[in-house]
Amino acid sequence: MPKVIIANVDSDSMCGTDMSPEVHALSSMCCCRLLVMAEEQDLVVLPHSVSEEFIEYVGGLLDRNLTSRNVVVPKDGDVRQLILNDASLNDGHVAAQIRERAGDLTGWRMEAYFLDRPVMALADELGLPLYGVDDATDLACRDFLRCGGAESFNSKVLFRQLAATVNAPVPSGRIASREHELEVAIRTLLPETGRVIIKQELNSGSAGNTVVTVHDETRLTGASRVVRVPEEGGDLAALAADLWPRIAKQRNTRVVVEAYHQAAQVYYSELWVPGPSGAPKLLNFGEMRMEPTFIGFEIPGQRMRAHDLGEMTAHSMNLAREAGRRGFVGYLNIDSITTVDGGLLFNEVNGRMGCCTNIDYLARALVGEDYTRERVVLTYNWVAARDFPAVVKALDAAGVGYDKSTRTGVIVAIEDVARTGSLDYMVIGTDLDHARDLEQRALVAIEAA
Repeated sequence: MPKVIIANVDSDSMCGTDMSPEVHALSSMCCCRLLVMAEEQDLVVLPHSVSEEFIEYVGGLLDRNLTSRNVVVPKDGDVRQLILNDASLNDGHVAAQIRERAGDLTGWRMEAYFLDRPVMALADELGLPLYGVDDATDLACRDFLRCGGAESFNSKVLFRQLAATVNAPVPSGRIASREHELEVAIRTLLPETGRVIIKQELNSGSAGNTVVTVHDETRLTGASRVVRVPEEGGDLAALAADLWPRIAKQRNTRVVVEAYHQAAQVYYSELWVPGPSGAPKLLNFGEMRMEPTFIGFEIPGQRMRAHDLGEMTAHSMNLAREAGRRGFVGYLNIDSITTVDGGLLFNEVNGRMGCCTNIDYLARALVGEDYTRERVVLTYNWVAARDFPAVVKALDAAGVGYDKSTRTGVIVAIEDVARTGSLDYMVIGTDLDHARDLEQRALVAIEAA
């Protein structure tokens, strides 16, 4: 069953357009990760072209005949930075390219990183049902998605409402939609731990997260900015006045303010939600590598205690089941932490694919459906590189390139050396020590290439 895959990591409900050119280039590279999910007949809509060398590399890795014809780029995507939103997806160019390359679209399906309104509009234009669900579920959920249902599940405000509905543990928090509410929230929550985190309602990857702290620190897990205030006598009204225009901008008219708890580990779970009538399925889970914001995964997390894993899974299933009951269908990614004092707290839900989706897809394709039982996967994003073909040769020469016979080794999950001078890698080891050894040897090879 061929499909059109929309790699809309950069969408109006995710990063939006308020990014510097450097951040935009790295973020759009994340879109291109979804190329690995393409079968030979599939079409992948990316914000810009990827190199012929990488397409050939993916084809060889997965034993597929992939070419540049599998990639559809919006008008002007290769001459200017753009995001996959309504303007770029629904001006007629993308639909025309899909029709020209696919011909008769009977039997085709639509899959997307984020089933937002622009994607649903394109699916309607092409007459494509959703991938991964039956016709009855498609019919039941389609209007929910047309009305922005998936976008609402990327909202940190909705997350707190969802968590309250199923009694999932979350930090103490408030919602602020104006400067005065922000001041009151900071004043109310700061005494709990001496730290509060302010999150933009709609963003991703810790972008837009500001921590206010009374402690002597400048770097905290999950924070892109740390602001220190006096323990007593600080002018929180002035602080809120300074912060508000920095965080309440573009699509973010509300922010979530929470007591900040220091994390011992940061976990994630990814589930498939089949709509209102079926039970969610846990796809993968693990630990997020933070430096201090997200930089990669350890799958499955090797430090996860049995009790924490069980509790995280149970609450994740409850959150996913409630999302489905409300009409959601598709991938759901959920973030949580274990705190330094032993608690488990949930931070957010995202109604979309995540940075783990392409990794889980590759691991299942290369190792098998039960890869988490017999392998440990490590990933690292945005690693500096000078020459992609040279990196592949260097990995093989170092004896760490992926070996299909042993089902272990290092894989380049995406590369964008020409635009950003970087790539993502994925390590598959028989255990954590083996994976770490492969990773260290790979880093030496990449740096020398």
